[in-house]
Amino acid sequence: MSEAALPIISYAKLAAGDVEEIDRLRQVTHKIGFFYLTDHGVDEKLRNTVIAKSKEFFALPLEQKNEISNLNNRHYRGYSSLGDERTQNKVDWREQLDYSFDLPAHDEAEYAQRPWRVVEGPNPWPAQVPELKDAVNGYIQHLTGISQNIIRAWSKALGQDEGVFDEQFAHPFPLLKLVRYPAVEHNEATQGVGAHKDSGVITLLYIEPDSSGLQVETDNGWIDVQPIVNTYVVNIGELLESATDGYLVATRHRVLPTAKGSERYSFPFFLTPNLDTTLPTLELPEAYRAESRGVGQDMQGQQIYGNSGLNTLKSRIRAHPETTAKFNQSIADQFQEL
Repeated sequence: MSEAALPIISYAKLAAGDVEEIDRLRQVTHKIGFFYLTDHGVDEKLRNTVIAKSKEFFALPLEQKNEISNLNNRHYRGYSSLGDERTQNKVDWREQLDYSFDLPAHDEAEYAQRPWRVVEGPNPWPAQVPELKDAVNGYIQHLTGISQNIIRAWSKALGQDEGVFDEQFAHPFPLLKLVRYPAVEHNEATQGVGAHKDSGVITLLYIEPDSSGLQVETDNGWIDVQPIVNTYVVNIGELLESATDGYLVATRHRVLPTAKGSERYSFPFFLTPNLDTTLPTLELPEAYRAESRGVGQDMQGQQIYGNSGLNTLKSRIRAHPETTAKFNQSIADQFQEL
């Protein structure tokens, strides 16, 4: 398969206001919703530190990794061991760390009024790898800024003021996953991550060179997406699809189980607007409106919420049923009424 299985977009050109590149961004994400991002300026030393310290953590004994288990954190942060996370109600064969902005937890009265605030809170950090904290926090800040600039380029590409979403992204909700896919030795797993769409606005995925397993669904079936050195794979989430009434498309993708005798790592970053906000449905130019697909339900038949907090909460509840049952079952029970 060619390296350029997906279109290639230059972040440097987007940031410089290159009109042709901005329009290419519109065309690409209208058709498939995935692309490679080059010229992004991500601090390579910082990223390499995140990768190295992640690997140090995953090499720890399970007992030590479980000291910061997601199962003991009602905000869905920390370590998920093999099989703890699910997609489409099936077990994902991976272990991972989930991190966002490090914030104080809210009180129960706040959750009663705005239940999605339960996903905000403090991060648990591994005592055995103290350098991970600063590296992850710096990396989250760095990718948040890049993502916000891409969103502004999308706004211009769609005939809007480039700051049309600035208010909603003044205090966004980022999520960084540090993921290890171990080898499948005895057909234990049917999926690394099952077919799904991301729930937020934008995802930036760094895959280590020589890794494989990511697939994207196209009109011609599933295609393999191989990493290109020093690029990110970028895709649209459900909230941006909703804000454009389906003109921009959130595309299904999945990760196959890792081959016997090997393992792989990936580092997806997701950006969602302020959890209390609803992205406005854009008034697109007539030519674009004519090609909008509309938005209905997600892959499990549930509503795609325009509200950032509800869509984020829906994703967390479904992905981590054991944590939900332990801490947030009353919120989950009310979810269909929200």
